Amino acid sequence: MLLTRFAANLKGPWMIDAESAQVMLPVLKSILSGVPVSLEPEEKYNLSELIAARQAGASSESGQESKIHILHLQGTMFRYDNCGMPGSKTMARALRQYDQDPSVIGHIIVADSGGGAASAVSDLAEAIRSCSKPVVGFIDGTAASACIYTLSYCQKLIAHQPMNFIGCVGVMVELSGFSRYHKDADGEIYARIYADQSSEKNLEYEQALEGNASVIKETCLNPLAEQFIQDMKANRPGCTDDLLKGKTYFAKDVIGSFIDSLGTLDDAVAAVAALASPAETEDFNRENMKNYKNLMAIACLAGQAIAEDGSATLNPEQLEALDKALGDALASAQTVAAENTSLKDTIAKQNSRNAELEASLTAAIARANNEAPDTSVHSTPAAPAEIRGAETHAEAAAACAEFLKNFKNI
Repeated sequence: MLLTRFAANLKGPWMIDAESAQVMLPVLKSILSGVPVSLEPEEKYNLSELIAARQAGASSESGQESKIHILHLQGTMFRYDNCGMPGSKTMARALRQYDQDPSVIGHIIVADSGGGAASAVSDLAEAIRSCSKPVVGFIDGTAASACIYTLSYCQKLIAHQPMNFIGCVGVMVELSGFSRYHKDADGEIYARIYADQSSEKNLEYEQALEGNASVIKETCLNPLAEQFIQDMKANRPGCTDDLLKGKTYFAKDVIGSFIDSLGTLDDAVAAVAALASPAETEDFNRENMKNYKNLMAIACLAGQAIAEDGSATLNPEQLEALDKALGDALASAQTVAAENTSLKDTIAKQNSRNAELEASLTAAIARANNEAPDTSVHSTPAAPAEIRGAETHAEAAAACAEFLKNFKNI
């Protein structure tokens, strides 16, 4: 039974990154070829667990304490169980089972996988789509090839670290064998003979062994890759053609395409809680966004706090905190503007007063220069030749003072 499952898991093309393939495929082939493999006693694989939602407002159907189902997707992906590791069929069954639990408000798939067999994708993808409750993907390590393909069906994708590996969209196959007619070292002859009516039977395999890979590409790999790409575009609209050629990226470089954001498991929990109350969220998006006037007035926040349709992309607490901060900043700016206006008024009044003083001083200087005082009571009047106009404000001020002194003595 074990060999049967191994054989079934090895069938068909692979959606896997190079590192995972280098580690896993030789081990599986060794087992199939009869090489003894020592497997250490393994701990029971913890496929699923329930955690408290820890979010106010996220209520379950039963009225009980709301819970979130955690599904672990780790290691190389196969369709069938092997050596205690669950295959995609078992994972899909668990997802559907917990989706029926009235205390569960949603699911988080915690993933760390370089992909695996192409056949492992469909069962889990269908289960995700069939869930009546939200499914959020949380990448904690690697999500490559078949893994990111599967996670693309989640409503939201969050990566834990900026340097997590994500991508490697593509399909490959690895074949080995002998040509249709060959002789071994002992001279024994082997032949694969097909009926005349079966000229296309195993044609891709036979041609590939002869060095012609075009047939297996055209009939198998290319169609699978094209479907992979189309599904990724449909599930993750931010994924453009240049991102879907097989390259693996750091999570920080694919925010908005392969993933929605970086965050913690608590952020994934919050995302499930928000998605679990779509009616409340829709009411909040459509009715309450108009209350955040500070946000609505800032065009650069489009697509960040406010989507194109006017809905909120942040949770209520984040929106309120951001709106308050913007309101405080606006109030501070208005205070500064008012103080600036007051200061301008003060400066204008001072300039006007300075102009009046300058005019008075100019008039005083003119009188001092043109109206000589009567000094007949003095024994020695000033000679006309000594009277001259003031050249500076200081001289004019001194002249005014002298004039006033003489005026009092008259």
